[in-house]
Amino acid sequence: MIKFGIIEDDFTFLEAIQHALHFTPEYQCVVAAESMESFWEVLPERASIDILFLDIELPGMSGIESLPRLSKRFPTAEIIMLTRIEDADSIIKALTLGASGYLLKGFPILDIREILLTIQKGGAAISPKIAKHIIQYINPASKTIGEIILSDKENQVLKLLSHSNDYNETAKLMNISVNGVRYHVKNIYLKLNVDNKTDALRMYQNGLI
Repeated sequence: MIKFGIIEDDFTFLEAIQHALHFTPEYQCVVAAESMESFWEVLPERASIDILFLDIELPGMSGIESLPRLSKRFPTAEIIMLTRIEDADSIIKALTLGASGYLLKGFPILDIREILLTIQKGGAAISPKIAKHIIQYINPASKTIGEIILSDKENQVLKLLSHSNDYNETAKLMNISVNGVRYHVKNIYLKLNVDNKTDALRMYQNGLI
């Protein structure tokens, strides 16, 4: 059972996500709220969340401001930002504060199951427009495979993952947190223009980077 939560002040959008997953038995909505303040009020004690959809522009405390506390409360959760904002600064800030993905609200609601499946497989839930913004922000000169430049940490992560280490094992071997591994993986996906580990490792093992 995959447990998910939604924090979204657009009630119609919130309800649409809930409805899209209502008849999928492997997903359970643990909590749905229209602000961070109400989220903490209605959150069941000792509740666990695997995937959390978080709106950026909330009344009261914003989604980005809430990320540190949410990441501390749910250290293994995938936090997916929901927004209409495309500016690179907001995107990078959200990702560095613990967000796992960044979706523009124009995406078809019926795609939500495919998005969740991608996340479960270790892929990144990032809208194509957002991916372009991040690539230009973190690596503006890298446009083709021959020009892709990965950092030493990113290369080390790929090497360990290629040896069948999972995220926990990779984190221990690199002496960093699991969230640290996820952050490097997100940057790798963005630089390589892929959305899953299989394609990233294929490029790495074939010497394309």
